[in-house]
Amino acid sequence: MKNIQPSLYIRKYYILILFVSLFFLLLCGIWEISFFDSQHTREISQISNITGAVLSEYPEAETTLVSALQDTHYSHMDAGYSILQKYGYRKNLLMSDNFYYHSTFINLLSFLALIIFCDLALITVCFLRFTRAQKEQEMQLHALLDRYLAEDYSVSEPKESYGSIFNDSFTDTLSKLGNKLMAKTRALAEERDHTKTLVTDISHQLKTPVSALKSCFAMCMEADTEEERVDFLQRCALQMDRLEKLVAVLVSISRLETALISLRQEKVTLPDILTDAVNTVYEKALQKNISIEICESDQEDDTSVSLLADRHWTSEAIANILDNAVKYSPSGSTVSLRIHKFYSYMQLEIADQGIGIPKAEYNRIFKRFYRGSHPVVKQSEGSGVGLYLARRIIEEQGGTVTVRSTAEQGSVFDVRLPL
Repeated sequence: MKNIQPSLYIRKYYILILFVSLFFLLLCGIWEISFFDSQHTREISQISNITGAVLSEYPEAETTLVSALQDTHYSHMDAGYSILQKYGYRKNLLMSDNFYYHSTFINLLSFLALIIFCDLALITVCFLRFTRAQKEQEMQLHALLDRYLAEDYSVSEPKESYGSIFNDSFTDTLSKLGNKLMAKTRALAEERDHTKTLVTDISHQLKTPVSALKSCFAMCMEADTEEERVDFLQRCALQMDRLEKLVAVLVSISRLETALISLRQEKVTLPDILTDAVNTVYEKALQKNISIEICESDQEDDTSVSLLADRHWTSEAIANILDNAVKYSPSGSTVSLRIHKFYSYMQLEIADQGIGIPKAEYNRIFKRFYRGSHPVVKQSEGSGVGLYLARRIIEEQGGTVTVRSTAEQGSVFDVRLPL
């Protein structure tokens, strides 16, 4: 609670105590000045009275009396004490023995006692108020922390709710704590929803090949002839191959999203990356008689551009885009690769002559497990994760992937990576 200041009214009581004390001290000073002034007047009156009484009886003693009043050495003091002792006066006479001084002294002590009592009363009131305010602060703080523990971060403006109880620094800290906890909670909720979605998607993706594999094994067990058994075994092998590829893709997605895969950027030339990517899809393109060509650039050094990238994963990302281009392009068509080098980044355009992509699906095709609405897409095999992985890999390295397309006239994927 050291960071919590007294509330405003407590500070007002502190100021009030100070001003009241100063006021009483000022009154005390005025009273003392008045007392000494009256005492001085009384002494003058007393001396004048004695002088008048003596000189009225003995006028010839005027010179002696005036000389005694002006004598700063008090030469006749002892003789005077000897005479006055007969009337109750003595050298060690206390101030309190004098009636006038005694009453004045009593009044002074009473006045000082009143000042001390008022100060103690104000201090007691301030202490009680401060204790009450501190308890209120603790209760408010406990209530706020209980709300935080209950994942209730609805205090969007703590200064309005607690500004009169906590100081600005502590209130700002509470606000930052609430916002940070809110962000953490949202991130955990999103991660939880993301995990649920991922599990659902994986279950859905695995359901089809597993069901097909199960059916093929059942038919194989019930086959009447050896030829039927071999046919069903071949179908099982095909489904096993599809299942293996799907599991490999799902493992890659899981490792990439949980940061188990670290992209190791190194200096590599773009032709090396393109060679690895093209070799991945070369056989599939050959089967459909699709040619993959790298168009000549206006600048001679564009095709030999080097950049910092993870060769394996970058080539896999480009291979996924090429795989889609080959899969949805007609036989005998061409997939073109155009390279452009700019000051701070490299641009690779992958253009095909396929079925195209509707504008409404430009962003959806990069989502996990999303497959397009075109009939050709629905009839073809695929898991809908190739473009998702491609974008994740490129973006993890500071790049971007976009697409532009015309229906039934092909698509152009624009891959940009920083140099």
